[in-house]
Amino acid sequence: MSSNCQIRSVPPGEGEQAFRAGPPSQGQALPLLLSSDSQTNASQHLSRAPGLTRISSGVYVPTERWAQATHQDRHLARIRAAQEVCGGDLVLMGASAALWQGIGVVGPIPDQVQCVGERGDRRGTSGLRRHERAGLGDLIEVGGILTTSAADTAVDLARCGGLVQGVCAMDSALAQGRVTGEAIEDAVERLGRGARGVRCARTAAHLADGRSESPGESLSRVRMWQAGLPRPELQYEVCIDGRIYRFDFFWARPRVDGEFDGRKKYRRESFGKNAEQTVWEERQRERAIIRAGIEVSRWTWDQAWRHEGAAMIEELARCGVHPTGQRW
Repeated sequence: MSSNCQIRSVPPGEGEQAFRAGPPSQGQALPLLLSSDSQTNASQHLSRAPGLTRISSGVYVPTERWAQATHQDRHLARIRAAQEVCGGDLVLMGASAALWQGIGVVGPIPDQVQCVGERGDRRGTSGLRRHERAGLGDLIEVGGILTTSAADTAVDLARCGGLVQGVCAMDSALAQGRVTGEAIEDAVERLGRGARGVRCARTAAHLADGRSESPGESLSRVRMWQAGLPRPELQYEVCIDGRIYRFDFFWARPRVDGEFDGRKKYRRESFGKNAEQTVWEERQRERAIIRAGIEVSRWTWDQAWRHEGAAMIEELARCGVHPTGQRW
């Protein structure tokens, strides 16, 4: 870690729900039971206690709560446990930093807490994965824990997790106002030539767009770029019969409305409406759009994710959106 790094404090993520993870509230956080290594009797008592699961040195959680927790909540608990063990020496990076800040993470969540460390540093290795990080910018403090900046965090996800994970993270950070496009570009340039994954990070920075409202939209846009589809307009608004309709993606030639069909849209609690009402309103919306001479193309996460989005590309081709042979 550079001695020139500055530290600033920022609040935990408060971005829109479709694109945030973030530290749990006190009501949501898994309860941690702690025992100091010096308190041998207490530690042995907890390790033998029924109904407890050890997640770090001297840190336990109720087994039943652990079994019911999501992978994300488990990782957030591991981060809090690592902070108890390491204190101020802990600096989160990668997926751990993203989850703690509330930046969207797509793909597998690591079992180990990802943090900044020097080569050969073996301190507190239980439950931690330390990485050397060249070109590190300023650190930030979120919820009492130090992490790499939002820009460095998103760039690291692109470097180590690939293009889809990187674009989703960058879109999420941009959408929440946690970072600017210029800051992301600066973070890429600080890596220097030859750094691991720098080419992927540079491509992700080129594709990143804060208008994306969900990981599904970000994934879809990556697939469109990979397939060489014409570049769509994002969050395009059209007035039909006096009502404003907004499209996830829009192509003027041909006139096509592209919609990522996320399950969240049809959940009972969506906007306070029941699922039946939500589906009915969506059908009315689609009929109005079609009457206006605009084709509607829909696809799901699986269609965009599997086989590099082949099913999504086929669905768009059905409506007249075809690869051009060139990328944006």
